[in-house]
Amino acid sequence: MRPYDKHISSSENSSVAFLAFGEGWHNYHHTFPWDYKAAELGNYRLNLTTAIIDMFAWIGWAYDLKTASPEMVSRRVARTGDGTRHGHSHENQVWGWNDEDLTEEDRMLAE
Repeated sequence: MRPYDKHISSSENSSVAFLAFGEGWHNYHHTFPWDYKAAELGNYRLNLTTAIIDMFAWIGWAYDLKTASPEMVSRRVARTGDGTRHGHSHENQVWGWNDEDLTEEDRMLAE
């Protein structure tokens, strides 16, 4: 599946995520490369890597962590998703934190 950006070859794979401790959410990661979670998950069930980073943040070893807000994710899905998340499918690819197509409003939505 490519729910966040159908224009890139990276895809979501829960089996890989399970076997690789959360590293199978490549479509999300390549759509929001600056999001430390690398996935749109609210728990650590299939994303152990995020749990480890959160632990390091808790003890002060990781800081300035950026995440994509739910609003930003939803807007991106509506623009470029393949329809496997919320049934949207649109054009206009945006890639990366410093991409000139990333609006200032989207930048401000990053938590």
